[in-house]
Amino acid sequence: MNIQKAVFDVVEKGTSTRVVTTLINMALRNPRTRKALLRATEKAIYRAAMNGPSRPRRVYLDRYYLGRALLNSIHRAFSSGHLSSEVINKLAHVFFGKILLTGIHTRRKFFKEHGFQPPSFITISPTNICNLKCIGCYAGEVYEKHTLDYDIFNRIIQDMKKEFAAYFFVISGGEPFMYKSKGKNLLNILEENQDAYFMGYTNGTLINKEIAKRLAQLGNFTPAISVEGFEKETDGRRGKGTFKKIMQAMDYLKEEGVLFGISVTPCRHNADLLLSDEFIDFYFNKKGVFYIWYFQYMPIGRKPTMDLMVTPEQRINMYHRIWHLVINERLFLADFWDSGTASDGCMSAARGGGYFYILWDGTITPCVFIPFKDRRYGNIYEVYNRGETLTDVIKSPFFTAIRKWQCHYWMEQPPEKCGNLLAPCIIRDNCRVFYKIVKAVGAEPIDEGAKEYLRLVETGALPKYNDEYRKLADPIWEKEFLQEKEIKEEIAI
Repeated sequence: MNIQKAVFDVVEKGTSTRVVTTLINMALRNPRTRKALLRATEKAIYRAAMNGPSRPRRVYLDRYYLGRALLNSIHRAFSSGHLSSEVINKLAHVFFGKILLTGIHTRRKFFKEHGFQPPSFITISPTNICNLKCIGCYAGEVYEKHTLDYDIFNRIIQDMKKEFAAYFFVISGGEPFMYKSKGKNLLNILEENQDAYFMGYTNGTLINKEIAKRLAQLGNFTPAISVEGFEKETDGRRGKGTFKKIMQAMDYLKEEGVLFGISVTPCRHNADLLLSDEFIDFYFNKKGVFYIWYFQYMPIGRKPTMDLMVTPEQRINMYHRIWHLVINERLFLADFWDSGTASDGCMSAARGGGYFYILWDGTITPCVFIPFKDRRYGNIYEVYNRGETLTDVIKSPFFTAIRKWQCHYWMEQPPEKCGNLLAPCIIRDNCRVFYKIVKAVGAEPIDEGAKEYLRLVETGALPKYNDEYRKLADPIWEKEFLQEKEIKEEIAI
């Protein structure tokens, strides 16, 4: 079977997924056929990116560039020769085949049947229990320990598959490896859902040799380990000795053949370090990470303060640096805000291709960074007790209002009127709009940090910050996106 034709058939027609994923599995294990497969997939990604919703043409390019960087990371991971057999199997059959390739066709089919685009994934924080207490953690100032019931946890996953054909899940916390309910833990979830792929944000300190070996056997989980820089910075926020435990965990994962990455929180004092050549080289080349996620500090959660936020100037510098690394170095890294062009803007409120969030006590919010809930559809236990579904949740007034703004800001606009996707976030970059939505639908704050966020908007502190950022970001958007009439660069595919 021709690899390129097989890839295109899956993307366009959903043809014979089982046969094609078997072909992918075989191709990934051989250097020569792997190169052909990745080349064919790159062409499919380019075609999908350029034929997406009407956007400025530079947005199409950014989407392609990030997809290309992902493929390059896959190539680097396989070339290292460290991946376990089951990790390769799950990458081929679940991540590569079911999510990355057939996902395009599946979403098209879902839209035809239901009339709306489904969310692509969900983030679940099954427990707020953690062995660390990091400064500024978005998980918040929560003193009472909460753990999501195991049956509810698993039901959410099953319902995402059944209702939205979503097979990718993000696990956060608290610390995911401290989750326990009814004698079961996170590893049981992974074992019972071998048809899904998981990424988990973890502090890494609980990943020992045994857990690393089990993850290699299961194959469907990639840890995103939180660091703050090097030893000084990481121990400064997370506690003395944390960095050494993380380094040991990474060594265990690498030895057992598990794909892993890192997650970092750029703040005013460390933003430059986290994108330095030294930092990038250490984690990508010396430690062997597969990806890096950047989550800029947000004034929510535990004792929120704007003093920790990156300055508008730092954020612009981060934007340029990240895209340089993605385009020129082909490294797979992304910023929850500065990669807004590749994600097609704000992904919250279960928009098509986006996601939503369920916490340890069943609370449902539009995003991990939006600590507000709908008055009626604000808790999964209550939703299930009423006999309602996840589809009912995403149709809630709060979620609907946010999606309506998304449509008005960019999703249903012609390219020349597309809102600035360098400022995509509704709760941060467009806080005045978000404040009005909260008041209009009666959305409720879920913690004290959310109430403090409202005060930051009311006093004008956050709006002022956003205005200063816009002075820098709007000219870039106007010149590099709206005024660019054609793609000047030839895409070598």
